[in-house]
Amino acid sequence: MKIISSIVAATLLAGCGAGLNPAAPATTAADSSLVRPDAGVHVFTANRDNPGVLSFSNKANGNVAPAHTIAGSKTKLNSPDALALDSKGNIYVANDSANTVQVFASNANGNVKPKRQIGGTKSQLGPTEGIFVDHSGNLWVSNYSAAAVTEYAAGAHGNVAPIDTISGNKTQLDEPLGMAMDKSGKLYVANGSSSDVLAFASGASGNVSPAVTIGGSNTGLVKPFAIAFDSTGRLLVADEDAGVFVFAKGASGNVAPVQHITGLLYPTGVTADAKDRIWAADFSGNAIVEYAKNANGSATPMRMIQGSSTNLDAPCYIALF
Repeated sequence: MKIISSIVAATLLAGCGAGLNPAAPATTAADSSLVRPDAGVHVFTANRDNPGVLSFSNKANGNVAPAHTIAGSKTKLNSPDALALDSKGNIYVANDSANTVQVFASNANGNVKPKRQIGGTKSQLGPTEGIFVDHSGNLWVSNYSAAAVTEYAAGAHGNVAPIDTISGNKTQLDEPLGMAMDKSGKLYVANGSSSDVLAFASGASGNVSPAVTIGGSNTGLVKPFAIAFDSTGRLLVADEDAGVFVFAKGASGNVAPVQHITGLLYPTGVTADAKDRIWAADFSGNAIVEYAKNANGSATPMRMIQGSSTNLDAPCYIALF
């Protein structure tokens, strides 16, 4: 599996959680302090193998039913492998097997049509396991098979061309997955097949070199999938094969993480809440897990949402609103 992210690689392997799985962006710490209009803070995930979007109260624990479910033929969800929220709570879902992005209203529930859909030849969208919405409302999408990141204007709809593209040999992109943006505007990208995280300067465009690379034996990274920042600027990385890593603010190069949470079967989503507690999606464990902000090693979760009543089935990515 993967926190929202699927993969139909050039080899046409299954998505999130199979083969070389790309990652998608989790929401930023700023987003995680927002309040859902109908019922307070919720945790969202993309359900890859039983296509849909599930949300749970952030106080949910154990084998509990979701508070909201977006699923059914009208949703047009097809292997949803990545998920992100904008500042208004609109829900963006990447369809890894359909090369589209669906956008749902913040209070969407049931078998409902999306507000918008982005896709088509002009869009240049391909297999996607990472999406991110920045503070201007622009949508960023990673195309792992094309080794590219494309940006779409706020409110983009239909078969529209991206307003910007980052791709080419200088970028070092290699099956890019999840994304996140720091407070300076640098775009961080989980590089699924190169065991590193790349960051591009604010305004970067075209065939450009990364401004920051976090990679090497000291990092412990194996297959980074989803990434996010907490309120202090620490970088959180959900690595499908190695757990959840926390890197110090401004980390660069072959540096060791300050924390490494183990015990998850196949983490594909990560974010931090307003108190910097760490939330992760476990693709193979069919679980959403919350840890203390200083959790390390085989830490005991503060809570775990798991069981048949949750309807979790290969959850990819995680976001709070």
